[in-house]
Amino acid sequence: MAVLGASLVVSSYVIIREGCPIAISVDGQDQAQITCGWVPSEAFEFVVAREALRALVEVGTDALREMDRLDEPA
Repeated sequence: MAVLGASLVVSSYVIIREGCPIAISVDGQDQAQITCGWVPSEAFEFVVAREALRALVEVGTDALREMDRLDEPA
């Protein structure tokens, strides 16, 4: 496990492919839990703070726009 400053702790590497179930549940007013995979045996879970989730959605939206643009014919 690596602790990178006070805002990020990393302990694994995950690839999420098409078809993988993804669920999110709100865990109080300040954080949400994201579950990827098949619970309980093959799941990866992580918790994100409210503003970190907002940032993740924003950069994810930007990434999707770029991927879609790359998918368009030249």
